[in-house]
Amino acid sequence: MGERLKTQDKLKPWEIRANPVLMCVFCNQCMDSHEHMFFKCSYPSLVWHRMCALIQLDMVDDWKLCRDVLIPVANRNSSTVVVAKLCYAATVYFIWQERNNRVFKRKAKSVEQLFEMIISNVRLKLMSILFKDSARVHQLKVDWQLG
Repeated sequence: MGERLKTQDKLKPWEIRANPVLMCVFCNQCMDSHEHMFFKCSYPSLVWHRMCALIQLDMVDDWKLCRDVLIPVANRNSSTVVVAKLCYAATVYFIWQERNNRVFKRKAKSVEQLFEMIISNVRLKLMSILFKDSARVHQLKVDWQLG
């Protein structure tokens, strides 16, 4: 959330000679940045829209706004907040991983493939958490197919 990833906008001042034309590997329209890569670009935006629909949250398409929405609830441990935090972290991680796979390995996944990887990762993490029994937790287990 502190914008520490080495996106192209941060690397440009170093004038990397190996790749003089820095373009987003998802859309090839502009240089990637935190804002573009995680929210404005079409590929990650589709992933975020699917994720937000799944966890029934309104889509936030601004990096700083998303951070400002999440920070106040970050210390809460309700099942809803835990799921939202896991989904946020996994989505950011897998979008960054997909970006790096495209840059360094020339391998690309579809939005559906990436989304399924994120869901599988979140599901595995949810299976390891002991929640207090409640109607909300029961519904979470049904929604996420946790057995």
